[in-house]
Amino acid sequence: MEQRGIDKDSERLFIAIRLPEELRAALGQRCGRLASELEFSKWVHAEDYHITLQFLGDTAPGKIPALIDALKAATAGFTPFKLSVQQWGTFGPSSSPRVLWCGITGDLMPLHKLQQAVTSATLPLGFIGEERKYSPHITLARKYKGERPYSSGLLQALQNTEPGADEGIEDVPWTVDSMVIFVTRMNKSPMYEVVEKISFF
Repeated sequence: MEQRGIDKDSERLFIAIRLPEELRAALGQRCGRLASELEFSKWVHAEDYHITLQFLGDTAPGKIPALIDALKAATAGFTPFKLSVQQWGTFGPSSSPRVLWCGITGDLMPLHKLQQAVTSATLPLGFIGEERKYSPHITLARKYKGERPYSSGLLQALQNTEPGADEGIEDVPWTVDSMVIFVTRMNKSPMYEVVEKISFF
């Protein structure tokens, strides 16, 4: 069991799908090149790229073994499925977005079923899922602060002029064969640490 770092009164946890190492690196390189042109307050560390399934919040360490057991039981019938990254977009005002994200495509039905299974499994343990519709994505940056207004056209133009832009990472599938419980380590970079990895068989 890959469990560590559980030594406080509470840990801020969430459940997620972690991107494969190669994709994390490729997205990180692209964001690194764009960061000088798109002024966001914070660009997410490449090691922290993920697709959230459920945010749990502050959790007592004593609840974690039961959480792991519940998640393993809920996902016992799942088999690996394929996803890929797609178009980029933003949340918030179009000229000053609060989040820059990368979209997800591929086998979305099992992804949504997985998210539903996770939230159903954690409910008896006192964790409440969000009421808003599930919208899977990868957060790349937060809080635009540029002097010129942000625009999707600017992002597209910058991406099109990147070295190797015609060899994009979009629509290249990867296999999702596990999910993880992450703990947040504030003021560290990367800031997410794996508490437990739960594989699908």
